[in-house]
Amino acid sequence: MKPLVVAPSDLADGFRLAGIPVIELTEGTDLEEVIRRIKGMPDVALVLVDERYMEPFERAFEDRGWPMVASFPAEEVERERKHSYIDELTLRYLGQKIHVEGESEAWSESEG
Repeated sequence: MKPLVVAPSDLADGFRLAGIPVIELTEGTDLEEVIRRIKGMPDVALVLVDERYMEPFERAFEDRGWPMVASFPAEEVERERKHSYIDELTLRYLGQKIHVEGESEAWSESEG
C-alpha cells in the first residue's frame, strides 16, 4: 500500500523528490477524472490533497474505508492564526478540538 499526493504544479516536484507518487493538477484539470483514476488504484492507501481541492475528494471518498483522504495546508489560504488549520482538521476528522494543556499560554507568549 502506498501514498499518493494530489497537488498543483508548484508543489508536485517537491513530493516527487521525496519519492511520493503525484497526480499533478494544472489549470483545467478535471478533478472528477482524477478521482476516477484514484478509485481505480487498488494499491493506494492514503491520498493527500492540497486543501484548496479537498471538497470533491471528501465527497467522493466519504463512504469508502480505503483509501484514506486527508488534506495538507496551502500557503495561499490565509488564516487568522497558525493553529486554526489544526483545529479545523481535528474537528473535521475527530469531531472535536484537541486542547493541549499550556497550549494557549505558550501561543500568547510567542505572539507578543
